[in-house]
Amino acid sequence: MRIPQSTQDSLARGDIDAVEADWLAAIEGEIEVEQFLAITKGLVRLGEEDRVGTLLELLDDQLRERGMWAARLDLIRGAAHYFVRSGHVYDTVLDTLHELYRDRESDLNGLLQELNLDQGRGHASKLWDKVDRLRNLLAFRPGDIVEMEGRGAGRIAEVNMPLHVFKVDLEKVKGVSVGFRAAGKMLRLLPEGHVLRQKLEDPEQLEGLKPTALLERTLKSYDRPLTGAEVKVIVVGIIPERRWSSWWTSARKQPQVLSSGGPRQTYRWLEATDAEDSLWREFQAAPNRQKVGLLRRAANQSQELRGRMAEALDRLSRAVRDAQPALAFEVRYALERFGAEPSWPAEDLLRNLPDPLAFFGSLDQRAAREQGYALLPACRDDWLEVLERRFLLETDTKAIDAIATVLDEETLSRCAARAQVQPHRTPAAFTWLVERAASEPSLRQGRQSRLLNLLIQALRHDAFAPFRARIKALFDSGGTAPKLLPELTLDEARQADVAIRHAALEDYRREPLLAALHLKFPDLQADQDSGSDDLYALPASIEAQREKLRELVEEEIPANRKAIEEARALGDLRENFEYKSARQRHEYLTALATQLQQDLQRSTPIDVTSAACDRLRIGNRATLESDTGEQRTLAILGPWESAPERGIISYESDLAGRLLGSEPGARVELDGETFTLRAIETLPAGG
Repeated sequence: MRIPQSTQDSLARGDIDAVEADWLAAIEGEIEVEQFLAITKGLVRLGEEDRVGTLLELLDDQLRERGMWAARLDLIRGAAHYFVRSGHVYDTVLDTLHELYRDRESDLNGLLQELNLDQGRGHASKLWDKVDRLRNLLAFRPGDIVEMEGRGAGRIAEVNMPLHVFKVDLEKVKGVSVGFRAAGKMLRLLPEGHVLRQKLEDPEQLEGLKPTALLERTLKSYDRPLTGAEVKVIVVGIIPERRWSSWWTSARKQPQVLSSGGPRQTYRWLEATDAEDSLWREFQAAPNRQKVGLLRRAANQSQELRGRMAEALDRLSRAVRDAQPALAFEVRYALERFGAEPSWPAEDLLRNLPDPLAFFGSLDQRAAREQGYALLPACRDDWLEVLERRFLLETDTKAIDAIATVLDEETLSRCAARAQVQPHRTPAAFTWLVERAASEPSLRQGRQSRLLNLLIQALRHDAFAPFRARIKALFDSGGTAPKLLPELTLDEARQADVAIRHAALEDYRREPLLAALHLKFPDLQADQDSGSDDLYALPASIEAQREKLRELVEEEIPANRKAIEEARALGDLRENFEYKSARQRHEYLTALATQLQQDLQRSTPIDVTSAACDRLRIGNRATLESDTGEQRTLAILGPWESAPERGIISYESDLAGRLLGSEPGARVELDGETFTLRAIETLPAGG
């Protein structure tokens, strides 16, 4: 408890008379024992023990006159040795307890006997521990309504002294035992008006409240913010659980419900003026980027507050235009969306950017980037070069759509070709390309086999995790993959047949593709009868995949289930981004675990030390030389080792399909150029 400033100053000066005057004035008002104990320590440090004793006696007189017996116990505990005669602390404490629990004399006497506090001062060891225990026990009596930590509300049904337990009847479970020692921590008396108390005593009255009124009652019942999950536990039973999502969506729209805390949000209720003042203070203290989000949260507040925030953000955007152009542009865009009119044109900022690529890379909001892409051609001479590069760097396919609408056909075709060079480095651009290719034949013309193989490889690569569901959908009827199959040659179809069989696809997607492929190329059925379903990989890769499966099953999937439950508690699942995101990740993780399990069952170790070099086999390294003298080295391993940028290709790839079985001297097409197979080597142990 903080000592009043005037008293602090007097203590610092050593002005004891002034301290005494403050003390005497204070005991005539509202008494806070902690404050007087703090002043006592200050006086003792100044050597004023005698005066302290007199002042404490005066304070004790006031407490007894007012019947403030609980406060008197606190005073005795904190300073008895200054004002209670030596040897009389026990008797003084006992007298105070009898006054404090005058209406429960029988219960008090029973506990005094139980705790050996009725034997006289000679038996009162650990006096204050026993007093605390006694007060914890006497805090509850049969019929009291309490909240039990983690279990909800209930009534004290029985106080069993011999067994040292309370029996509590909760909403769903009767006769729950709570030991005397644990009661002080586990049970809390619910005051009049508390929502949980009313839920037990008068639930019909609560059932008649509108969502906002019930939420107000709930949040005001606690002196701390509540999570959505906590609110749900409280109100379900007042409302049916099936109505929770719609109730929660409606209730929390009230402007006086303030949320904070990021993904795991908490909620509190403020009066209208307090809510606006709190939001404004939060806005002023927030980092610049967070101010935009707070502007959106103010949508239901007063026009005056919204206007104040908009003016502050407009000033901010002008101030940071040169040093932080991306922040300025995002703030300006947010103001436009909010209905405010920014005081400066976006074109001026775009026109004067020293590094437009860095600028777009710093824009967090997709919609702001889209606006920038649309405005760029009218602002800069280098707009085509910028957008062509941003096509590959962009991380959102909708924003790539905005770029594509501006580019001419030739530039767009060039961008599409580049998106296939190393798709895992440009996953959004590749996803955009393969989705568009389903409806635009020109985007798949001349590159059908490569596009199909890249599409299959994307199913496994971690870079495509955000796009996994969309990539898989392209293998369904009407998607890109089925439209590529009829455009393959027979050799390409053979490679596609193997790749589809080993692809990370569900059977209901795989089987129609194979059926369509065999219908177009009947010769493949014979190949299938004699083919192998093994998945070849280095021993280290197999072990790494086993460890990955273990992490998925034992760590990631359980953690994801917990995230789903937490997100489900946040409210309306139709507008719950956290829930949708967690569900999508659940589908991805379970599909990945299933596929890994299947792949491990058919995995076969590659023994690179035994791979003969008379012709090119899995586990060999090939040296290729072009007609111009350029040399390339390629190692052929399994799909788990594939790293084309490091010269390692999968035996499932179309290039490996053309190379496998070749002998030195064979000719092969590579990136439009003819190469000769000059040498075949055995890879070192371990690959």
